[in-house]
Amino acid sequence: MTGDLEFSRPFRVDGLPPKGRNVELDPTPSEREAIAGRLGLVALNRLEGTLKLHPEMGRQISLHGPIRAEIVQTCVVTGDPLTTTIAFDIDRTFAEDADPMAGLNTTDDEELTDPEIEEPDPIIDGKIDVGEHAVEELALNIPAYPRAPGAVFEAPSDENSDDNKPENPFSVLSSLKDKMESKD
Repeated sequence: MTGDLEFSRPFRVDGLPPKGRNVELDPTPSEREAIAGRLGLVALNRLEGTLKLHPEMGRQISLHGPIRAEIVQTCVVTGDPLTTTIAFDIDRTFAEDADPMAGLNTTDDEELTDPEIEEPDPIIDGKIDVGEHAVEELALNIPAYPRAPGAVFEAPSDENSDDNKPENPFSVLSSLKDKMESKD
């Protein structure tokens, strides 16, 4: 899972202490630039948080904690850069035997599962990539349609009002037909 990721921070789970381990998020400027490119942001000025990897019952590992980010997007109305601070919590569970394709390949014959129950994410090669999971959660929390305060969308003026309405092509043909018949 650590191939070409912009912010890879893999942690082995086999040596995780019973009280867990705190992980600080602090990507380098080049990592923030790469994350911004991946997520379609103008810039990622800040991504920080203290997350905790903690062993849970049933041979599962939890990852939880607050994340804060300062992102720059383009306002959908004005096209100007818009800086936004977002804060959210990450709360994920991991398991060695989790199916990495769970929920992706379902058929009508499969048993339906409760959508409220989240399946754990897989632990891959004995590691959890905290950086990648933080970036995934950031992507889920980015405003879809950023709008600068006071920016108001104005619909384009209707150049085809009743006075300027183009002629119906069938009425044009009809008038052409009338002219042709009047010549006869």
